[in-house]
Amino acid sequence: MLQRHGDPDGLTSVTARRVLLALVALLLVLVGGILAGRSLPTAPGDQSVDVGFARDMSTHHAQAVSMAFEAIETAPTPEVRQLAVDIVGTQQNQVGRLQELLVVWGRPLATSTPAMTWMSGTDAHSRHLATQAATGSDLMPGMATAAELARLQSETGATFEVDFLQLMLRHHQGGIEMAQVGADRATTPEVRDLATAVVASQEGEVTVLTDLLSARGARPLPAP
Repeated sequence: MLQRHGDPDGLTSVTARRVLLALVALLLVLVGGILAGRSLPTAPGDQSVDVGFARDMSTHHAQAVSMAFEAIETAPTPEVRQLAVDIVGTQQNQVGRLQELLVVWGRPLATSTPAMTWMSGTDAHSRHLATQAATGSDLMPGMATAAELARLQSETGATFEVDFLQLMLRHHQGGIEMAQVGADRATTPEVRDLATAVVASQEGEVTVLTDLLSARGARPLPAP
C-alpha cells in the first residue's frame, strides 16, 4: 500500500515498521489496562472531565491518524510523509494511553453523551456550541467534515499536500483547545499529564505545518 510513489528516500520501510510498532504498542497498552483495572479501587465518574476528555480526544486523534495515513501513502515529498509518520506515532500512542485509562476505570470507550459536554462552562465550549449552531455540524473543534475527507482522498501531488497540511493544521488547533481545558480541569494526574503532552506535541507540529504551508505558497484555513 505504501509504494504508490516509489521510495527513493527509504522512508516507506521505516514507515511500515513504525506503524506496526505503534499498533503493537496500542494492543499491549489495552491488554495491560484490562489487567490493571482488576485492582483499581476508585475511578472518575462517567460524566467527569477525565473520562470525557479521554473519550473525545481518542475520537479526535483517530481522525488525524486516518488523514496522516493518507499522507504517508499519497504525499509526494519526504518532509510531508515524515511529518505524517510522526503524527501517526505520537497520536496512536496517546490514544492507547487514553483508552488504557478508560479500561482501567471500567468506563466504556464510547458513549451517547454529546461530545465536549465535559467542557461545559468554558469559553471553548461556548464557541463550540456557537459554531455548531451556525454550521449545523456536530464535529469537535478542528475536525474535517465527511466532504473534506472525501476530497482529500481524491487528490494527488501538490494539491493533496496543501489540502492535507491545511486540514491537519486546523485539526491540531482544535485539539490544542480541547487539551488545554483537559489539562486545566481534569482531576487525575494521568489525564492532566496526557493533556499537557497533547498540547506540547501539537503546538510543535503546528509550527511545522505552518512552515510547510508557507513554503508551498499557501495559507491556513480561515477560522470556522
